[in-house]
Amino acid sequence: MMAALPMKDRRRSRIFAHAGSAFRFYVGGNAIVSWYVAMTDPRALLHLVAATPEGSALVWSVMLIGAWALVDALINDVLPSRFSWPLAQRQRHFILAGMAFCYMAQLYIAFYTSRPAALLLYYTWNAGAIMVVAFVDATQRAKDQECKITAS
Repeated sequence: MMAALPMKDRRRSRIFAHAGSAFRFYVGGNAIVSWYVAMTDPRALLHLVAATPEGSALVWSVMLIGAWALVDALINDVLPSRFSWPLAQRQRHFILAGMAFCYMAQLYIAFYTSRPAALLLYYTWNAGAIMVVAFVDATQRAKDQECKITAS
């Protein structure tokens, strides 16, 4: 199929194929770094949220889900095709939606504990971007599945 496409379209399809894995690397790494900052830097706004029991649970949750997204991108996108994690690949949109939920729930905790307005932008931007990519990823995988069914 790739050979039938013009060079410009082949290059574009390769870029789109790797954009999702690059984003999952980014959000997974960002979640882990956010957890690290929240746990180790008492001057950080993220630490104010993590100082509460509910906030701490959410910060740990977002870190674990971020690690899951990072490992998913590594195994399913970077390593050779003989290595795969089908569960993570099938449930990728749930992984991303869970991470977005954790960010929005942290915003709720931040509002009711310390009211730092700066976290509003950070948590909302992360959650919004993650949900857009989860939607695009699920849509693309559904189209890929349709192509496999019609080609069979």
